Amino acid sequence: MQPSPAYIALNRATFGPTAEEIARVESIGWSAWVEEQLKPDASAKDDAVKRIASHKLEIEYEHEGMMAPAMMMKAEKPAMMAAEAPDGKKPEKQKFKVKEKRGLTALDKPLEQLFRVQRQDDYPYQEVERCSFEVEVATLIRACYSKWQVKELLVDFWHNHFNVNIDAHDTIRAVWPAYDRDVIRRHALGNFREMLQAVAQGLPMLYYLNNRSSKASPANENYARELFELHTLGAEHYLNHLHKKWREVPGALEGKADGFIDQDVYEAARAFTGWTAADGEYYDDGKRFPETGGFHYHAPWHDPYQKRVLGVELEANQPPLADGMAVLDLAAFHPGTAIYLSRKLCRRFIADEPNEDLVKRVAKVWTEHAKSPDQIAHVMREILLSPEMQGGFGQKTKRPLEFICGFIRATGADLRPEGDFLWRLGECGQRLFMWGPPTGHPDTADYWQSPNSLLKRWKFARDLATGGFDGDVVRMNLLRSTPPDKKTWQEVAEHWLDRLAPGLLEPHTREELTQWFREYDDGKPAHHDPDAEITLDESDLAEHLGEFTALIAATPEYQLR
Repeated sequence: MQPSPAYIALNRATFGPTAEEIARVESIGWSAWVEEQLKPDASAKDDAVKRIASHKLEIEYEHEGMMAPAMMMKAEKPAMMAAEAPDGKKPEKQKFKVKEKRGLTALDKPLEQLFRVQRQDDYPYQEVERCSFEVEVATLIRACYSKWQVKELLVDFWHNHFNVNIDAHDTIRAVWPAYDRDVIRRHALGNFREMLQAVAQGLPMLYYLNNRSSKASPANENYARELFELHTLGAEHYLNHLHKKWREVPGALEGKADGFIDQDVYEAARAFTGWTAADGEYYDDGKRFPETGGFHYHAPWHDPYQKRVLGVELEANQPPLADGMAVLDLAAFHPGTAIYLSRKLCRRFIADEPNEDLVKRVAKVWTEHAKSPDQIAHVMREILLSPEMQGGFGQKTKRPLEFICGFIRATGADLRPEGDFLWRLGECGQRLFMWGPPTGHPDTADYWQSPNSLLKRWKFARDLATGGFDGDVVRMNLLRSTPPDKKTWQEVAEHWLDRLAPGLLEPHTREELTQWFREYDDGKPAHHDPDAEITLDESDLAEHLGEFTALIAATPEYQLR
């Protein structure tokens, strides 16, 4: 069997096709759908925006401190300074109990206010954790219900490409809503060079890869190495196994080195010394940095002397930030970055082993639009409109997030995610924003097809479809979602086969699944003729239909993109 081109393309360009989305593509055409997606309209009606605005999550803890948590959030100065009595003395600690259903209020808070959360005196950890938790929940809602599916897939891609583990530091958790909103989402369809700088100067990356403490003699190399190896040129352009000195690297003497070696990492690390955080920490002479949560350049920590990166000489005593900016330019505009990022995007959207001709075509567009404000949108247009996008089904394995959100989208379920739902997703192998090493989640089938991961996702889908979650979290009424003109056992079975897996399954697989569905009668094995009308009421049939859809979701074909 071969799915339709519309299904294949949507299965790759969304978190899962819906019958409505397939019909829309077949109506307006694939090119028109792509153009809509590449220019998201914030004013357009979007179910995800409405759901996020109304979503509430429980938070409960006891706190002992000098100011109630709610007042701390509103304080214009850190609570350690604000909570003072008229005589200048700090009041005695008090006990506070927090138990409420709260909206996703952290998502829109400015960076400075979020940063303040973990700078308070005795501030409860639950409030710090809440900041990143709201982003996790909003990510699920957007994946399931956002109209702008290509953007949501790109947000997921860039979060993995510039991977930061929120468990690495409380500060990262606290400011995560601002990083997600102002760095990743803002630039997801924009210009790569601009995003690269926003990431480099963002508090999460400064903390995660330790550049906030990097100062001259010796510089911390963590960020510089990952900048080359993961964020720009890629490990495929690491040439240290071939060349030990910069002069030996092909093209280096002309200032156009083919790749990078360890010397480039050392020199780049020197260029980023003094790139630190306005996090209120004390520095050498007992003074404190500003306390805004933003980027801060501290000139006394910078190594001002001559450097050489990728064969390009950086003169000594450059203006503030100039060395680091020059390295970002060299890395972002290197031909190897165009190839590496183009291949990685093609791998994410089309195939584990993408066609090299496609990669070269995409890299050409990447380079042509390197300084365009919508560079990434141009690159995505080349990928989404390529012949490869609508052909060759099954060259990718769905990650757990794609599998679960795709199942929810196809069944029309109403999801209100909370902690247990996210924990179950993590059991499948995908903990949002908590992948430990800088590499980000793997993007090839071998990792996601492990027996344990597959079993966990199949059980997850079964629980979703058969009432295994609280009704306040998941509402899935498959009977009411079945069109009223589908009355017989065969019609109902075929409806859900076509809705979840149109054109995916071989005829013998469809027949086996349909026969299993027909052999049911009030919980007892029985055989129903295909054309016999279903006479059981909802209480009898609901769970059986849920089991049936979960079986479809467990087929090998359904795991693929």
